[in-house]
Amino acid sequence: AAVPVELRHFISEVTLGNPLYIRETLDQLMEDQHLRVNQTQGAPVSLKQGALDRIEIAAWNHTQMVGGTVCLLESLDPIEAAALKMSTCFEGPFTLPDLAASSCSQWGGATHFDLLRLYRATQKLIKMSIIDMVDPPTANSPRSTGENPLPERPYGTTQYFQMHNVLVRTVGAAMVLEAQKKSVKRNALIDRVLKQDLPDRMTKLAAKKSLQHIPWYYERALRRML
Repeated sequence: AAVPVELRHFISEVTLGNPLYIRETLDQLMEDQHLRVNQTQGAPVSLKQGALDRIEIAAWNHTQMVGGTVCLLESLDPIEAAALKMSTCFEGPFTLPDLAASSCSQWGGATHFDLLRLYRATQKLIKMSIIDMVDPPTANSPRSTGENPLPERPYGTTQYFQMHNVLVRTVGAAMVLEAQKKSVKRNALIDRVLKQDLPDRMTKLAAKKSLQHIPWYYERALRRML
């Protein structure tokens, strides 16, 4: 083919077939000298080696493609914007508890209503085609439970989400600090470990906390009365 395969895949993933976005992407690639049109015979287009790995799409804020995406993200409600930014931290599928681990963790005293608000935000992002619902990970993937399967849930199966929109992912990730990305991943990992490897210990701890504590001096007074 005359056009490099990696260039076609890159433009297809970033622009999603939008003609205006395709033109802006090609113009920006040529302006940054990543792409060159040859006037002589041979390949009509030449791509600099490794150029696509060094491109910072979020820096193209003067284009309609990036500018419109920024306006879209800024128009979201705070909880929806937070869910979107946390979604950019995950390369593969993620679940609602992965997002809740950083915003409304059940170990931090959050209520079911907080989780419901986050779920509503993810459903709006799905309707806006920002994130997509995907199938559960396969048995040999890092997200699979392996030899320690989780018990069946009485309210249905776990839903998995993933962000396939490269443009939204790139622009949204640029709004998140590197330390915040690491924190989101760390909290999600801790939450997964707690739910997979320590359910019995956490259940015992919750049962222990639910017991009513009677101070020793009250017990002594009660014995004297009896």
